[in-house]
Amino acid sequence: RPRDWSSDVCSSDLEALLAIALLATLGAIVFGSLLTTTQAVDAGSAAASREQTIRRVLRVMAEELTIGVKEPTYPWVGLNGTQDGQSADTLAFVTISNGSGAQAARESEMVRVIYTREGDRLIRFIRRNLYEVTDESVDQVDLATKVKAFNIRYYNEQGRVWLDEWSSTGPLPAALLLEITFQELDADPYTIREWVTVGAL
Repeated sequence: RPRDWSSDVCSSDLEALLAIALLATLGAIVFGSLLTTTQAVDAGSAAASREQTIRRVLRVMAEELTIGVKEPTYPWVGLNGTQDGQSADTLAFVTISNGSGAQAARESEMVRVIYTREGDRLIRFIRRNLYEVTDESVDQVDLATKVKAFNIRYYNEQGRVWLDEWSSTGPLPAALLLEITFQELDADPYTIREWVTVGAL
């Protein structure tokens, strides 16, 4: 009896189609898994980089506050403020422009530093000449963006209480608690805190 070649051809085509479909399905699964893994790694790297930047900003702030000095003409002022229902505190203080310790205090000029939040930016103003009346001696630096809230608390060692504001020509606050809340697009806000001991000199 003659062989039916048409049925063999159809069977071969069907097997080839099934093999291609199977390979395509496996490829889609592998590609999807690879894409998900890559996105997770990228998101993790971005978050780590962002937190590292934030920690660096807080370290700079902490270093300046640690060597803060008492200057009767320009007392420490901490104002408790809000913007859009979120904390937007302002802190003005005098510190040493570079270096640290008592030796640096003798060799370096004193500067007035102001930290504040404007919109979604954490800003640092610095007046390098305390007695200059023009704006030319004032520098402005954006320390961070995507800032939702900036809150500062002050520890009064005499009363052993934490205060939301500080305005005194007397002793400096013994310590500060800095809190910065960030809000990424389409993400939950998160807060980073830093404890600072003030006036090491």
